[in-house]
Amino acid sequence: MRQVRRQVMPVMWFSLAVNLLMLISSIYMMQVFDRVLASGSLHTLLWLTIAALLGIAAYAVIEQARRRVLARTGLWVEQRLSQPVIRRGVDARLAGVRSEASASDVGDLKTFISGEALLAFLDAPWMPIFIIVIWLMHPALGAVAVAGAVILFGLAVLNDVLTRSASARSAGDARQLQFSAQQMVEHGETLKPLGMVDPMLRRWRDRQGAVHAGAQGTQDVTETISNLTRALRLGLQIVILGVGALLVLRGQLTSGGMIGASIILGRALSPVERALTAWRSWVSARTAHANLRALFDALPDHAGPMDLPAPVGRLAMEAVRYAPPGAVEPVLRGIDACIEQGTTCGILGPSGSGKSTLCRLIVGAWVPSSGHVRLDGADITAWNPTQLGRSIGYLPQQIDLFPGTVAENIARMGVVDAEKVARAAMLADVHEMILRLPEGYDTDVGRLGNRLSGGQRQRIGLARALYGDPVLVVLDEPNSNLDGDGEQALNRALIELKRLGRTVVIVAHQPGALRTADTLLVLRDGAVGAFGPRDEVLKHLMVPKPRDEATAPAPRSAPVGPAAASATSFAAAPFAAAPLAARAPAE
Repeated sequence: MRQVRRQVMPVMWFSLAVNLLMLISSIYMMQVFDRVLASGSLHTLLWLTIAALLGIAAYAVIEQARRRVLARTGLWVEQRLSQPVIRRGVDARLAGVRSEASASDVGDLKTFISGEALLAFLDAPWMPIFIIVIWLMHPALGAVAVAGAVILFGLAVLNDVLTRSASARSAGDARQLQFSAQQMVEHGETLKPLGMVDPMLRRWRDRQGAVHAGAQGTQDVTETISNLTRALRLGLQIVILGVGALLVLRGQLTSGGMIGASIILGRALSPVERALTAWRSWVSARTAHANLRALFDALPDHAGPMDLPAPVGRLAMEAVRYAPPGAVEPVLRGIDACIEQGTTCGILGPSGSGKSTLCRLIVGAWVPSSGHVRLDGADITAWNPTQLGRSIGYLPQQIDLFPGTVAENIARMGVVDAEKVARAAMLADVHEMILRLPEGYDTDVGRLGNRLSGGQRQRIGLARALYGDPVLVVLDEPNSNLDGDGEQALNRALIELKRLGRTVVIVAHQPGALRTADTLLVLRDGAVGAFGPRDEVLKHLMVPKPRDEATAPAPRSAPVGPAAASATSFAAAPFAAAPLAARAPAE
């Protein structure tokens, strides 16, 4: 914005020249009435006309120049701010920072800077020049002009007082309304089968009515004041003509001066009227600027960390604690574990025990409230995010694919390296599946990957996680959407990763995905219930309950139904007292 303000100064000089040149028509009219018609000189008329046309040509060139400067400045603002705003938006969401800023705020700034609104505000400061010119014609005409300017300025201030907060609120509500509509479209496959479309539309329509009512009230106030301003300006032109005619009859003003004063007054008051018309754009730009400032203040610039030597995959968690922003109770409490390079660690625990949260902390998506997650001894936040991204493979629970081809998604939306893409697909054992798609690797996945099944998205997500041969691979329930073939493909991929010496962290509820695990980490209520070699942890988890416990009600987290036997061993079995059972301290 400092760079933008530097561009405003030359545009202000352009605006001065433009507004002075706007006097040409009035001056020309005065000279024709007072000199040409009085003298009958065609020679004077010719040169006056040539001079006026040259002045108008200069006006056109300078006006084009200032509009082009503002248009280029607005485009520059959009190009420079869009990526940092989106990047900070991602960081803000991951950090739990509430922010209203988005790329649309950058668009609002660009629209204001490069549009008619800013020109109206740049022309307004030159209004005193026109009033001075009128005053020099006659003080009585100047008094009319000053009175009109004061009244119009008062109306502009009144409009700001009456609509400032309401306009900002309406703009935010309209943005949320648009976002809600887009959400309904994107989640149509859930809404329609459950019969939720009509209830959601009714809720949205009620919200729309409230938003439109508020916006309409603000618009009505602005339009009323704008119409009043327009009528007042026309009335003032009539008044100044009447006063001018009176002065002409008294011999204190020429007829050309009378006509010229009326035209100059209309030009002097025009920016105020234009500013009221552009008020909505100004309010949107002001709100956008406030949102962006809040985002940049919350996440200030900082130099990126220095690139570290390529990691080998040794992972350590030291007293890791995490509590979401605003939460009273932490999700994770004092997690301590060390996963050696080239080993596979399975994470078990009932729903809500913090498994996915721990995965997000391991890959650096979230930052621990206290404690450290270390990769090769360096805190995960000390790694350059770009370098870290090349060294980590991550498959979250919810698979998000992005508009583009299968190959582009596997290549993490970067430059597609066909050899690396094919290697990742083969490592994930999805090469054959991709070849069966309509256009193979060039198949367009559609918006959010909606042209693929859940299992296909998950398997392509696995290939994306393995792209570039990462040294650390984190898989959060990678078999949740897989069929039998997909399960076998996942097991083959895990075996191959183990052979290649990759460090793997895998969250699973079923034992099939843990065949390659060397160690198990069991979470219960955000704390470590057990951590150690797989067979020893499983043996202790499956210890039969004492008779008095067997008759007790099952824990709330324990699964019920036919699958309870296998799942209970992970989620509900008692933890036996053993050296490997590292219980977290009470908090």
